[in-house]
Amino acid sequence: MPVIILLVASALALLYVLLKAARKAQTKKAEELLERFRGRKVVSVKSSANFFGQESLGYSQMRGNCSLVITEDEIFSEMWLPKKTITIPITSVVSIETPKSFLGKSRGRPLLKVVFTNKNGLNDSAAWQVSDLSETVKLLKTLVR
Repeated sequence: MPVIILLVASALALLYVLLKAARKAQTKKAEELLERFRGRKVVSVKSSANFFGQESLGYSQMRGNCSLVITEDEIFSEMWLPKKTITIPITSVVSIETPKSFLGKSRGRPLLKVVFTNKNGLNDSAAWQVSDLSETVKLLKTLVR
């Protein structure tokens, strides 16, 4: 019995340390992004979004944690691991949608999907899971007008 208690206590301590480190990394990432966008009008920062991929890159992409920054003129997303960025000019956004899945991936909640015209002039899209979906959709629709 004491061994089980010791194992549970050790697991809880490890979980606490990992969660604290993750929170610190998330805060640092948000600060780095704000520095990157200094002097520009940042209208939204999501330091804990989940990127579901970019349609033109196919089904084999990994889903992962990311930071999502929305300015008056662009949507910028940077995955943490692997480090991958996507920048979508607001002027290229065709529509904002809220599907339940994207590229065969789902988490049981609606996603933020941005359909845009890519650099080759073709329609493309990207999707994220964000905590305040309805507010983010409303904000983007205001910017896209």
